[in-house]
Formats: sequence, C-alpha cells, structure tokens
Amino acid sequence: MANNNKPKGKGVPAKNRQQPPSYKPAAQSLSLFENLNNWFNKREKNITLIIFICSGLFSILLFQARMDIGGDDSGYLERAYNFIHKGIFPSYQGPLYPIVLSIFMIPFGINIILLKILSLLFNIVGLYFFYRAFKDRIPAMVFYPVFFITGINSFILNYASLTYSEAIFMCLQYMFLFYFFRLIDNVEDADTMPAKENYKYWLIPGLLVFLMAITKNVAIISMGAIVLYFILNKQYRSILYMFGAFLVFEIPLLVLQKVFLKTQNQWGAQSNILMLKDPYDASKGNETIPGFFTRFFQNCDDYISKRFFEIVGLRSDESVRNYKPMEGDNLNWFVIFIVALCVFILYRIIKSKNKYMMITFLYAISIMVASFFVLQTRWDQPRIIMICVPILLMTLFYGLYDLFKKGAWGFQFILFMVIVFFAIAGAATTLGKAKKNLPILSKNLHGDILYGYTPDWINYLKMSRWCADSLPKDAKVAVRKSSMSFIYANGREFFPVYRVYSTNADSLLSYFRTNKVDYIMLPSLRINPDKNTGDVITTMQFMVSPIYKKYPQKLKFIHREGTEEFADLYQVLY
Repeated sequence: MANNNKPKGKGVPAKNRQQPPSYKPAAQSLSLFENLNNWFNKREKNITLIIFICSGLFSILLFQARMDIGGDDSGYLERAYNFIHKGIFPSYQGPLYPIVLSIFMIPFGINIILLKILSLLFNIVGLYFFYRAFKDRIPAMVFYPVFFITGINSFILNYASLTYSEAIFMCLQYMFLFYFFRLIDNVEDADTMPAKENYKYWLIPGLLVFLMAITKNVAIISMGAIVLYFILNKQYRSILYMFGAFLVFEIPLLVLQKVFLKTQNQWGAQSNILMLKDPYDASKGNETIPGFFTRFFQNCDDYISKRFFEIVGLRSDESVRNYKPMEGDNLNWFVIFIVALCVFILYRIIKSKNKYMMITFLYAISIMVASFFVLQTRWDQPRIIMICVPILLMTLFYGLYDLFKKGAWGFQFILFMVIVFFAIAGAATTLGKAKKNLPILSKNLHGDILYGYTPDWINYLKMSRWCADSLPKDAKVAVRKSSMSFIYANGREFFPVYRVYSTNADSLLSYFRTNKVDYIMLPSLRINPDKNTGDVITTMQFMVSPIYKKYPQKLKFIHREGTEEFADLYQVLY
C-alpha cells in the first residue's frame, strides 16, 4: 500500500519540483543603460563593420580632388617639395608631415590625388586605433554612437581628403591613447618596478608624444596632461619615466637641427608669429599678457559656442557666417555653462576612477586651453578644435552616463536620446555635404581642376598658370597665396607676401628690390569665400597703393585674368 504520508517532492528531480510562488527568486530588472549596453555588445561585430563601411563610403563621396583655399593645404606640399629639391628642413608648423609627404613625392612628384589618398589612409588607421583604444573600456552605449559620429563626421572626412596635417595628427593621437592605455594597464606598479623591466611600455607613448609635437606644436602640452594624470594617481616616478621616454627622441632632433642642419627648431619658427598682435601686420607689435587672456576668452566663445556645434552638425553654415563674436574678456553665459559642465564631468570621471577617461579628458582640455591662449582670434578655423571633438564627446557623454547610471529610467532615456540626436545631426550634415560635393568631384576627376572654385579663385589660379607659361623662368612674382600659385603653376616658385610690411612707398620699393621681385599680382580674393560682397583681401593692394600714388611710372600693367573678380599683374620698374 502506498505511503500517502511521503513528503511531496522527495525523490523527484529538482528541476521538476514545484515550489510555492513565494519561493521563486525575484528576477532582477535591468536598467535602460544596461539593456542598451547588452544590445550593442551582442551586435558589436556588425555595428563595427557598418561604421567602417559608412566611413569609407562617405570618405569617397566627400573627397576633394582640388586644393583647399586655406593655403596650409598647399603649403605642406610646397615645404615637402622644398625639402626634397632645396634641402630646406620644414620647421614651420612642425616638420613631420612635410617629411612624410616628401617620401611619396620623390617617386610620384606633386601628384595631388595620390597625396590626398594618403590622408584618407591616415584617417582610416586613426579610426581603427580609436576603436581599439576605447572599445571595452567605456560603456557600449556611449562608445558605439561616438564611434559612429567620428567615422562619418563631415569635417573629419573633409580634412581626410586634404593635405592638411589633421588626418595624420588624429591618427597619431588615437595611437597615443591606445598605447598609453596599455601602459597604464601593464605598469600599475610603475613606482616600485625597476625601470629596466618596464621601459618597453614607456618608449612607444614617448615616441608618439614626440611625433605629435613635431606634427602640431601645440601637442607638446599633452606632456602637461600626462604629468597631471600621474599626480592625481600619486605615481610621481612615472613622470620621470615619461619625460625620459620623450627626450630619447626629442634630444636627437634638436641636435640634428642645431648642429647639422643649422635651422631653427619648430618651436622658434612659429612662436615669432604667435607673439604678434596681428599675424598679418607686424607694425602693431607683440601681444601683451592681458592680450593673451583676451585671446583666450574670445577663442573660448568662437570655438565652443560656434565651431564645436558646427562640427557636430548643430550649426548651419549661415548661422556660422552670421555669428557675432563677443568683444572684450567677458565670457557669455553659454560658454560659462559649458566650462562648468566640463569641470563637473572631470569630477565625475575622477569619482568613477575610470583612468582611461581621466587621461583622455585631461589631454583634450590641455590641447584646447593651449590653443585658445596662443592662437590669434582671426585664425578662426574649425580644424583647431576638430581634433578634440570626438574624444570630448566621449568624455562628456561618459560623465553624464556615470551620473545617471543609477538614476531613474526617464533620465537615462533623455541622455540616450541626446546621444542619438548628435548622431543623427552628424549623419544629416554629412549626407547634405556629400550630395553637394558629388558634381564637383566628378568634374575634377574628369580634368576640370578649377571646377568648384569661386570666380575670384579661378582667376587667381589662371593668372598663376599664365605666369608660369608666359614669364621668364627666373622672373619672381609676388603673390598673396604663394603655395596655391606654386601647386597650380606646376611647381613654379612665387614670392609670398603674408602681411603689410610698410605703408611707405620707398620702404616698399626697397623691400621688393631686396627680395628681387619683378612682378606683383593683385587679386580680388573674397573676404567672404561664399559670397561676392565686394570686400576683398587687401594685403597686396596695401603693399602696392603707396608705390602707385608716389611713383605711378614704376608699375606697368601686364595682364588681366577675368572680367569680374579679376586678377591683375604688374611689372615693377625700379
């Protein structure tokens, strides 16, 4: 007879036993952030592949087969050419990039398309190291959207098809962060471990800081960020190791420049211009200490209120053109808010003890602060801050993520929507620019190398070519944009005029005679490159006007290109 008093469930496999509802363990619900992190991590390979494909596709659609009118684009090529053919060491604006260009220029010459493709390769490699540096070191819902924003950003991709130094610098920047992260992963006990056992971890970051500093002078300030990082982490001996690793490469270069090349190093070559109140008018004298602080406040306004939001797609071209910068040294309320937010983000990063975000944030802020202090406000260009935008977004979003990770679902949702909004804005801007660039790219690749330029620049470049074809080879022509003339005149040398050197007719004649100038080009280059307002860059006109007023017979008209926004050529008769 069956024993009805046998305890229920005994002898029954545990998985088949039924328990009262009160015995069931409560399932722990995940936060929105945790769900999003899981979603991204499960699809990481597909998302990564899509981002690289999108970046490559938009790199092609935004490719510029012509030189940029900014001047530095062609200036790097000219310095590379002079390094090869004249042995002039390229100290101005950092020597590394012209030297790299010269390696490819030796066998292929001034092949614009090839040299621009080189920039694209630097951008792709940089994006790869961006991925390697930050993946798995910050939450996936922060990393992947910023990775996407970086990969398809219209400004980054635009500079990736120019021969500016931004592409190679950002590549080195992300390589530095990747290897510095490895350093702090592997040398936790740097203060107690003998140097001979960990030197290999220091040499690569030291080399990369050195390479960044000789690509962009401002990058030397990254050493300050590294020192502050080690101070905050109480790793004082590490400061000596890092300086030692940097000097291993810096000292030989200084000796090479001083003893063998007898050229000015990159620090001195550019500092003379940065010290001027007006880089194009030396007569105004050098900047004062209060003037540098005024620069800082005005640059904060320009780059934070205007350029940052332009780069991420939240300011239109029209709003940038119509932006009225602040005057004096009083920050506007929005800049104060952003600065306060940055201070708060730094606090959150330090509190979270995320060492990767700490050095990243310190690095970005140090580069920006140094740039705002030393650069004249008239050099208002998006590329100054663009190099820091991806890592600045990364750190800002991470700080807010850390703030809300234990917060209410609603706050987490709002932050994620903000991140998505930035991604959509960036993608929309890139799509719009790609659509606009396609017809220009097609014409350029089919041989119309001047298509896409405005009439003022077309006439300027045609005149440069006319000088190369029609004037004696030894005739020297003074121009406003010598590097652009150099490129489009097939390597003919022009005499550069960067600023008004005098307003006295006799002094100007003496200046031109001393520099053996035979001809002077007077262009009509627009101040507003997008619209013909009648206002032009008047540097050359101010250099010629005093001579024409006092000695009109000494200027002989030779040739004109164009009927509107024309370029004129005059011969100087000493």
